Amino acid sequence: MPKLPQKLNRPTLAMLPRVSDQLSFVYLNRVRVERDDNGVHAVFRSETRGVERVYVPTASIAAVFLGPGTSITQPASSQILKDGGVIVLSGEAGAHFHGAIAHNSLTTKWLHLQAKQWADDKTRAEVSRRLYGLRFTDESLVADKTIDQLRGMEGHRVKHAYRKMSQRYGIPFKRAYNPQDFEQSDPVNQALTTANHLLYGIVHSTLVAIGASPALGFIHTGSQYSFVYDIADLYKLEVAVPLAFASANKSDPPGSVRRAMRKEMRAFQLTRRIVGDVQHVLDPDGQPRSGTYETDDDGIVYLWSPERGAIQAGVNYGDFSETG
Repeated sequence: MPKLPQKLNRPTLAMLPRVSDQLSFVYLNRVRVERDDNGVHAVFRSETRGVERVYVPTASIAAVFLGPGTSITQPASSQILKDGGVIVLSGEAGAHFHGAIAHNSLTTKWLHLQAKQWADDKTRAEVSRRLYGLRFTDESLVADKTIDQLRGMEGHRVKHAYRKMSQRYGIPFKRAYNPQDFEQSDPVNQALTTANHLLYGIVHSTLVAIGASPALGFIHTGSQYSFVYDIADLYKLEVAVPLAFASANKSDPPGSVRRAMRKEMRAFQLTRRIVGDVQHVLDPDGQPRSGTYETDDDGIVYLWSPERGAIQAGVNYGDFSETG
């Protein structure tokens, strides 16, 4: 059999499924995740039903959440990552975000744009205004406002939304989140915590999948997830909060909101929206907000020169003159 070209021996970004085409997430706990010739599957064991295997459509999943009591094999992990998904290590019901693992065939385009604008106070403020602008139906409202004024406007918007949801569902509400004692929260706060953490996980996995940094936030700062919070706040009042209030009166609020979030993320095409909005805030004059990303980056590493930009690596420049 003839040898495949070297470039086909390893996946490149162009060969991976686009994260914008991946529709949802899957949450697994108390199972073993394995891979066989048919794909990645979760193995369930019970006294009543014996051993059952449920296959996971990894090519259409943006993130696989692994909850307590879950183990995963190296081949299964590799397949999820090769398919462009992100493995998220979470707490019970997805209510805590412990970390994530992503594939390494990533473009650096968005990371370079993000870091360049984050490092300069003027461009950071411009990106912050674009982020705030996406939260209001009329982006012109934010044009002449200071960041402090925008923060105040956002506070009023959030208060109004929570008050409206409380009245609509007849649920008295006071936000109370204790990360050390999830079970002691009331049903609506349990549902909100679960919905928000699932949203954070999807945003985090999408940012990682396009090569952006979750840590370099523009509105938020001081956390490894600052940019995650920046982007998640664009959708929180549209997706997470209404579903949390709708689930609060159910027998299992965390489970109910998790199922509702999975359904709504598909309906909203949330990963596609995340990609498009990240494109808009980081590169408003570049490509249209298509929700997909195109790049010529094929994983080749270059050397950086202040005079010439990216130059070829793998060359011994000791053989060249200083001007060569």
